Amino acid sequence: MALLEILHFDSDMDEVIARRGTHRELMRLALSRGFKTLADAGASRVLDGATSLEEISRVVDLTDRLKQK
Repeated sequence: MALLEILHFDSDMDEVIARRGTHRELMRLALSRGFKTLADAGASRVLDGATSLEEISRVVDLTDRLKQK
């Protein structure tokens, strides 16, 4: 099973990068455009029964996701 993190750029994202916007700003914009992080993709796979939380946590850093809850 593969987990992918693909970020599609558009002109708004190009603008944020060109003006040296923050990581948080770029992430907020990406998420508003439907971007899914590796942690989110892994959580979906756990919830649909395709794998276990232990397996996902072996390959994906879930630290930030756990802090959010």
